Amino acid sequence: METVTSLLVIFAFLFAGMAGARFKIIPKTGYLDRIMSIALALLLFSMGLRIGMLDSITQQLMRIGLLSVSFAVSTVLGTVVLLFGLILVTGKLRTVGLNKRDQASHSGAGFGSADEAVSSEVVGLSEPLRLFGLVVLGFLSGYFLPFFGWFQEKYTTYLLYALLFLIGVQMVRNEVDLKRAMLHPATFFVPLLTMIGSLAGGVILSRLFDLEAGKALSLAAGFGWYSLSGVLITEMGDPILGAAGFLINVIRESIALLSIPFLARLNLPMIAIGVSGATSMDVTLPLIERSCGTSYVPLAIVNGALLSMLVPILVPFFFTLG
Repeated sequence: METVTSLLVIFAFLFAGMAGARFKIIPKTGYLDRIMSIALALLLFSMGLRIGMLDSITQQLMRIGLLSVSFAVSTVLGTVVLLFGLILVTGKLRTVGLNKRDQASHSGAGFGSADEAVSSEVVGLSEPLRLFGLVVLGFLSGYFLPFFGWFQEKYTTYLLYALLFLIGVQMVRNEVDLKRAMLHPATFFVPLLTMIGSLAGGVILSRLFDLEAGKALSLAAGFGWYSLSGVLITEMGDPILGAAGFLINVIRESIALLSIPFLARLNLPMIAIGVSGATSMDVTLPLIERSCGTSYVPLAIVNGALLSMLVPILVPFFFTLG
């Protein structure tokens, strides 16, 4: 399938899910999160399976590792530099109080409760480690077991479309109330500069790894949403970059979990939220609240929501630019 066509199909399934939820065509069910968890687990396993079945994969492992660590660090540093520059120029931005519904998550198994407590950074790391284990299991199965010779790429495609549809449903049902945020420009500075800083960090590394600018931007546009970004890139035709995209955002989330308390102690709460990227509305939200204070929770939720909405659009869009 051509990349442009793939991009249009991805948008179609995402918006179809949003429309189905908006017009109440999709009935509400308590099993939706469980279905999304199963679809995600199968997707990540199949992504690892596709990578393991590649003939040249053993020659690519070192490149994937270096690419992942370098891009994760670079996107975080790009975010830190721009937000720190904003603080120096404008001073500490006043937080905006926002009314919000119960929020939801996209990391790991799609959108879940944003008020779910995370008792420590180690607990926060358990989910990405579990999902990373699924990719590793798929990789080992594809590399060592001839049983999976029947596997075809189209199966991953079907799973991806189903997950995108369900994500669209959840994005509407767990909508952040942005009404008051829209009236205050400060609300947009953190996600905007997080996006620009992350993308700039990716472009800077493009020459070092001999990547086309579009591919580098695609890797940088995951903003911490590891469970979707890597699968999207894999589906667009590059399993190697897809594996790197997954790991980049796993590492980015891990950096956020470890750095939020430190940044809060330095009185840099906005940078802590920016480093968290798309995860600031779910996985890292309890840590942000505990470290930075309750007044920063609305900003963290809006930041995560806006970046989350951009991931399924920007990742495939930049990839098609080549």
